[in-house]
Amino acid sequence: MMNADMDDLSARVDAVKEENLKLKSENQVLGQYIENLMSASSVFQTSDTKSKRK
Repeated sequence: MMNADMDDLSARVDAVKEENLKLKSENQVLGQYIENLMSASSVFQTSDTKSKRK
């Protein structure tokens, strides 16, 4: 009984590790996508704050 529980727990840990790696990879892809969108958008470009003073 105890050995079966340990095997189940070990399998669960492996599954969670695999899911974690997958999510990290997806996060990197999404982060790069967001970075690309931000660099392409004028909204996020740094602008001269002096020209915006009234």
